Amino acid sequence: MGLGKRIVKKSAFVILPLTLLSFVIDWRAEGLRFLRIFGDPAFVPVSIVIGGLLGLANINGLIWSLERLLGSARASAKLVFVSMFRLLILFAVIIALTALKLINFLGLLTGMLAVFLVLIKEAVHQAQKQSGE
Repeated sequence: MGLGKRIVKKSAFVILPLTLLSFVIDWRAEGLRFLRIFGDPAFVPVSIVIGGLLGLANINGLIWSLERLLGSARASAKLVFVSMFRLLILFAVIIALTALKLINFLGLLTGMLAVFLVLIKEAVHQAQKQSGE
């Protein structure tokens, strides 16, 4: 199984419990009032899923661009262009969702962080596996 597929599967096992846990928390409680600066607390569960999906899309885009462009002529210039385009799309989606007030930044960051931590764990596992061979 490829690294991208393993990251997707393991991220799902992290994002889904986080989303379910966020349904249990009463985000409108008086003690959590300060969290409203990140957006509407009702959107935390949806934002965790959206953040995870954006993180996975970004990683899959990175994997795709590395596989397709490495080894071609002027690969570094093409990689820079594709990376900047991917970042532009990511920011455009986040800005559009923010303008429509459909996300909570805390949930969005939680979803993206979950995917990032799974990516780091898999990279360390892959490095240990290759150094052991």
